[in-house]
Amino acid sequence: MTKTIRRILYLLPAVFLLFLPAAQAVTSQTATGTFTTTATTINVRVINGNTIITQSLTINTIGDISGTLSGTDVAVITSTGSGFIAGSGTFTGTILGRTGTVVIGFAGTFSPTTGQLNINAAFLPGTGTGQLTGVRGTGTIQGIFNLGGTYTFSVIFHS
Repeated sequence: MTKTIRRILYLLPAVFLLFLPAAQAVTSQTATGTFTTTATTINVRVINGNTIITQSLTINTIGDISGTLSGTDVAVITSTGSGFIAGSGTFTGTILGRTGTVVIGFAGTFSPTTGQLNINAAFLPGTGTGQLTGVRGTGTIQGIFNLGGTYTFSVIFHS
């Protein structure tokens, strides 16, 4: 290979960089508020002493995230008395002034005796619509199982 061809091949990636859009700064914003939950039991099974509850959910949020999440979850009460929960749903509403829909996934623990709930949640990438297209973020949810509580999310909007 001649020296000139090697130089061209070497510089070619740098030329392609000229066609990329300029980088934009992305800042995280905090969203806080409260929620209430309405749950309907779909199925209850007991397997090896573990109780498995499948539910449909409607969660209404007030605050920086305002709207309704419709989805399902599975709660497990282990034979030793621990509680675990995981689920997802489609949120329709407004997040920090932007309107649309986005799927939220969540998982965490709860106390079967007190109902105390501690959950981690995330906006699932690529599921946003409307002004929520490109939204990303994670959050924590605390409250009482199947009643309500508070949330705090770190939110990033990508265009």
